[in-house]
Amino acid sequence: MKQPQRMMAKIVSELAMTHALLNCLIKEFALPEKRVRHNWPKELKGLQPESCLNGIRLKALPVLIELSPKRELFVLVDRYSSLGSQRYLSDIYVKHEGSSWAIFEFETLAKFILEGCVALTGSFNLELFEQVLSSQKLVSDILTHQEGNQHSTAFSSYIASEQSLWFGHPNHPAPKARMWPDTINQQSVTPEFQASTFLHCFEVPIQGLQTQSNGVKQTDILNAIAPQNALQSSTQGQAHNEDDHVLISMHPVQAQLFMQDDRVKALLKQNIIRDKGQTGFYAQPTASIRTWYIDNNDYFIKGSLNVRITNCVRKNAWYELESALAVDHLLKQLVESFPETFKDIIIAREPATLSWSPVQANDEDQRWFREQTGIILRENFCKKQPTQEFLLAATAFARDDHLQPMIWKLLGDDASNEARLEWFSRYQQALLPPILNLFFDHGIVTEPHLQNTVFTHEKGIPKHILLRDFEGVKLTDDLGCHYLDSHFENPIHPTVKASLIYSREKGWKRIAYCLFVNNLSEAILALSWDRPHLADAMWTGVEETLVSVLQSLSQPAPELKALLQTGEIACKCNLKVRLAAQADKQADYVQLTAPWCQEVTYA
Repeated sequence: MKQPQRMMAKIVSELAMTHALLNCLIKEFALPEKRVRHNWPKELKGLQPESCLNGIRLKALPVLIELSPKRELFVLVDRYSSLGSQRYLSDIYVKHEGSSWAIFEFETLAKFILEGCVALTGSFNLELFEQVLSSQKLVSDILTHQEGNQHSTAFSSYIASEQSLWFGHPNHPAPKARMWPDTINQQSVTPEFQASTFLHCFEVPIQGLQTQSNGVKQTDILNAIAPQNALQSSTQGQAHNEDDHVLISMHPVQAQLFMQDDRVKALLKQNIIRDKGQTGFYAQPTASIRTWYIDNNDYFIKGSLNVRITNCVRKNAWYELESALAVDHLLKQLVESFPETFKDIIIAREPATLSWSPVQANDEDQRWFREQTGIILRENFCKKQPTQEFLLAATAFARDDHLQPMIWKLLGDDASNEARLEWFSRYQQALLPPILNLFFDHGIVTEPHLQNTVFTHEKGIPKHILLRDFEGVKLTDDLGCHYLDSHFENPIHPTVKASLIYSREKGWKRIAYCLFVNNLSEAILALSWDRPHLADAMWTGVEETLVSVLQSLSQPAPELKALLQTGEIACKCNLKVRLAAQADKQADYVQLTAPWCQEVTYA
């Protein structure tokens, strides 16, 4: 790779990661705490009066952020957004303790911002700062790789869209932070490098195997997870019955971590389990990293990965295996009972799970083994429709390697205003009604954030929304929880039940954040990138859809009424929870204001 290309990858990665950090700062601190002003500072020394983009002189709007009386930031944007969703048109300028305005290098700027949050939160997380730097470094490596990888486009197939999310979560301080073991070659197992690899297999005694399903035979579960015909008929010269053993598969990184544990080493040494290496299915990682797509397999494989990725360690807790089956069973029954609710969405079922633990282990060790080996099988929806008709929304509304909206490659950068408005209208009308109906009429909390949203399209035009990943599905404590008592023959374990129950307030905050801050605001920003005035009409369309949904509901919807009247939208605090070094489930929310309730100014 030529040096200028490496330099460009570094510059673009630093810009993208700066924008992600700034998005968090504006949403979580500046807007809700009224620390942002839309005017030029009194002291202009060091600032340029206008921004310049691609050699074209642009009118721009000033944003001044006061982290503390002695610490300020200034940037030019294309619009004033009540949700903190804007296009940045200039470098980020900083001012500290009476100094002139200056532009810092990325590392210094990131530290300046995080340290400025100390006065507001009372904590500085050194690990987060290191994750920010690590995230930028990985993005730079991804972009360098992309320079020599012109054989595929983001929208050529479903898996291509999953593997084209270069910059990650646009509202996370370290969207590509991954705490891998130092020995890992990321390019061999991560989606952004278009990785394809064989899954790692272990031969284990069938005693200790635990499979659960909603109508899937154990043989079908096993054959979907690993090529069972590869079982050897003898070990160390002694014959054994193949029916006594099965093959299970793991993420290659998970397998390395698994084999480092003393309990596993002992089982390997005793020949109770056998390391078969990377002899499993040839698979491609999706954007979530731990879920694998296998061409022509009936299922995706969602395995454990005991690695922190952004906020969470991505292992399958034992109760998540059982809760996935409970949600799958419930949604199947609801589809049959309320077909109108589901007419415009596709359900990717999760009808089976598998885990293994040694039968002689104590309860604590058995649980540990189950969580390390746990797998959820997700229906491969690409077998029902052409794979190129499915796209990951997170990629569609993200930026390409030149920081331009990916959606232009699907819609065309010369698409008319009418075409862009119509595209968004189709998208939001497919997304909003089923998600809101499930919540208000059934008490089911989905998690429709961008990386969880897949849509189908016909010649680029959205048709259906795919509902997938039951890990994030919860039931409200006032309505949805009753399904657990009425739709299941056998009692559900108390821990599983507790993991599925959300307060109605918490459930609404999650849905509101995912729908409006995380999802639709990014869709609107991408579609109105070079035509910011279109955003007003798009948000008006959202408001009209919400009114229509409210009129169609059979149950009371006070939260939706309040949203339409007051415009208050909950915004999840991804930066604050990481500053406090807390788990993602402890994240708090702040209140932002819906665009239809505020007058918006555009450059």
